[in-house]
Amino acid sequence: MANQIWRLLDLGALDPIDTQIIYDAVSIARGRNVVPDTMIFCYPVKPLVCIGYHQELEKEVDIDVCRQLGVPVVRRILGGGAVYLDNNQLFYQIIASIKNPMLPPVVEDAFRFFLQGPVETYRSLGVPAVYRPINDIIVGGRKISGNGATTTVYGVFVLTGNIILDFNYEMMVKILKAPSEKFRDKMFKSLQEWVTTLRRELGYLVPVKEVKSTLEEAFEKTLGVSLQKGTLTSEENGLLQELRKRYLSNEWLFMPEHRHPNLIETRAVKVVAGISVAEAAYKSRGGLIRVTMEMVESKIKDILISGDFSFYPPDALPKLEQILAGTVLDRTVVTDKVRNFYITHNVQSPGTEPDDFSTVILMAAEEGRAR
Repeated sequence: MANQIWRLLDLGALDPIDTQIIYDAVSIARGRNVVPDTMIFCYPVKPLVCIGYHQELEKEVDIDVCRQLGVPVVRRILGGGAVYLDNNQLFYQIIASIKNPMLPPVVEDAFRFFLQGPVETYRSLGVPAVYRPINDIIVGGRKISGNGATTTVYGVFVLTGNIILDFNYEMMVKILKAPSEKFRDKMFKSLQEWVTTLRRELGYLVPVKEVKSTLEEAFEKTLGVSLQKGTLTSEENGLLQELRKRYLSNEWLFMPEHRHPNLIETRAVKVVAGISVAEAAYKSRGGLIRVTMEMVESKIKDILISGDFSFYPPDALPKLEQILAGTVLDRTVVTDKVRNFYITHNVQSPGTEPDDFSTVILMAAEEGRAR
């Protein structure tokens, strides 16, 4: 059987925010069936901070520090956590129709399949990397590549990740929210312990041109595709400009907060007898889940769910919040409601189970009752 032909967009250095808008624009064009399945290589010309789709900006990032440093902040359409990105990281972005027969239907399997290419790239460059579920590539127990994915409303699968040539540990801890300088010092040591780079493993900085050519060959080999260099279409360029307005808006940057403005204003306080607002956090295998919840007697009045977990389709999370409103805070009732939501909305959340959401909701309920 002949190899599939995919388009390769080698876009080089891009405006920082455009590195996150580009795969959104291409996914829309792919969903309209005006472009083929596509792979993008790019990197930011200047540093940026990128937060996950479900994260609360002010909970994760020190906005004042970012402003002082002149580093823009952007929300991506993928889950995961806040990261510092710069031109020492080469991004690969995969955009494919969900109808492509090579695409595994389960997101966790898709990570395993597509990350063969980056793993092979590291190995070809002399680093004995391996894939670690759910979405990491590691060497010697340290993470050397972070990856995220989603399925869009346009019927398109998107996966993005990075080849880390070098990493600015100090900048990463500067931009993250930390309760104290002592805690920030711990974060710095933890990052150095658990995140590595090509430069650290090999002792020198590999030229980005060499990394790109190696990555291209590795993807062709592991996916069984032929990558043919192409350019952005006029429609994609138009989408890029159109989406940029949204990505720069406060409505997008503070999306979870805008869904529940009253909750943000009255966190963790007892309003009147029988009414309280509280929050809780719980670490699942797939990431941190945060819940801020207003309760009236023993029922959920309003609830905000955020965090660095992955949740597909991403627009289903606000629907889960809506369905939970009015729910009695009983473990069996909450658990059944979340489980049924997963089934009726075909939700996938790699590493995070329906019962993880039930757990953190009941934790918040206990916190509220204690106040």
